[in-house]
Amino acid sequence: MEKRADIDGAAGRARTKPGEARPAWPHDWRRGNALKSLACDLFAVFEYGTRWYYYLFGNVASFRFLLQLSAVMLFAFGVYGVTMDIEKRQIDRGVREATLFAQIARIHALPDGRGSRALKSSVEALARDGVAMKELDLNGADLRGADLAGANFRRADLRDANLIEANLTGADLRGARLSGAILTRAILAGADICEADLTGADLTGAVLEAATLEKANLGGAELLVTDFSHADLAGALVTSANGAYSNFAGADLSGASFTDTELQGAVLDGADIGGTRLQQAYNLSDTQIGDACASSHTPPLLPEHLEWSGRPC
Repeated sequence: MEKRADIDGAAGRARTKPGEARPAWPHDWRRGNALKSLACDLFAVFEYGTRWYYYLFGNVASFRFLLQLSAVMLFAFGVYGVTMDIEKRQIDRGVREATLFAQIARIHALPDGRGSRALKSSVEALARDGVAMKELDLNGADLRGADLAGANFRRADLRDANLIEANLTGADLRGARLSGAILTRAILAGADICEADLTGADLTGAVLEAATLEKANLGGAELLVTDFSHADLAGALVTSANGAYSNFAGADLSGASFTDTELQGAVLDGADIGGTRLQQAYNLSDTQIGDACASSHTPPLLPEHLEWSGRPC
């Protein structure tokens, strides 16, 4: 009878599939073993973990469900982490921008131009971060040699600002107030200066290659040896200015006014002067006009001693 019971018990254990019985820690693992070593303990832990694995994932459906649940939870945690990181970055950037704007306002209010170096670094930091400085008051600011490439100064107040040798490549200066600003040898290549006020500004030796100055006001500006090559000055007011030896090669000067402007030695090769008012410009020669062209049927208004050849662009 005892042998029969042992055989039935062994058969029952053989029919038990992995995962049907909950694993239990083998408390009697060392029973009957003379060697009590760390290796035996590690093996016991491994066997216990294996039993739990079969217990949890012995059923294929349960395994798939847990796998899908784990994937969904992992994705949710990932999305949450990314969202929190983006929000933190936005908050940090907002705090940084507010701090820089407050610093600019505080420094700008100091008398005798004190703190001009800190002002320059703050404006450069905002430009580097791509922060729009629209309508910012920088009247009289000292920004000599500042790197402001791509900065957004739309409708900003830069009157009497010192921008000598500043880098304003690709800057947005639409509607900006730059009257009296010093832009000697400044780089404004590709800048958008539409409808900006540049009356009385000093642009001596400045580079405005491929810049857009449509309907800009350059009245009384100093434009000596300024590079306007391939720039767009359509409808611009360049009255009472000094444009001697300036480079207007390939520029669009259609509809612009050069009343009382000095143009001695100015380069007009390939410049579009259709409808340009040049009748009261000074020191224009036949050679200069002969190098220009017109894209429209409207001829330029020239001084009485010059004739228009009708050269199309």
